[in-house]
Amino acid sequence: MTIVIRAIVAKQQIIGKPPVPVLFFILAKFLVVVNLAFLAMYGLRILVGGLFEPPVFIRIIALLFLFTGVTVLFLSTIQLNKDLIFGLPDSQNHQLQTKGIYSISRHPFYLGFILILFSSCLFTPHYLNILAFLGAWLIHHFIMIKEEMFLESMYGEEYRQYTKKVSRYLSLK
Repeated sequence: MTIVIRAIVAKQQIIGKPPVPVLFFILAKFLVVVNLAFLAMYGLRILVGGLFEPPVFIRIIALLFLFTGVTVLFLSTIQLNKDLIFGLPDSQNHQLQTKGIYSISRHPFYLGFILILFSSCLFTPHYLNILAFLGAWLIHHFIMIKEEMFLESMYGEEYRQYTKKVSRYLSLK
């Protein structure tokens, strides 16, 4: 959050061109908010019902997904620093990230969010929460594909070599 605030104060571009039609881009962000609202309600102990009451071991797994997702999101945000942008940049002032957290995932920022949103479904297995998660993941998957096409056009062979070493979601070596 500090990086985003600092970028705004420095008048750094943090909003780029959506890689998919704007309606889908907005829908994806709305679905993320729905999942985060379910997660917040669970954390505040607001009962919303659901398909079943998750047993303790599922809640522990959900907590692990949540912790891992927050950690991955935090590390990718820190590493991006001045290259953090939501959408495609308008300028050439950005660097291809291939080290650190980007050596195990081509999209760790999205991976972190997917893990967090999945934890929301495990904590609160409500059909709206699950549908929002699936919709958010599907649209963000297409966003990732479009971003990869953009990065390949920007960085060419360097990016193609990177994609041979690192998977879209997670590379375990």
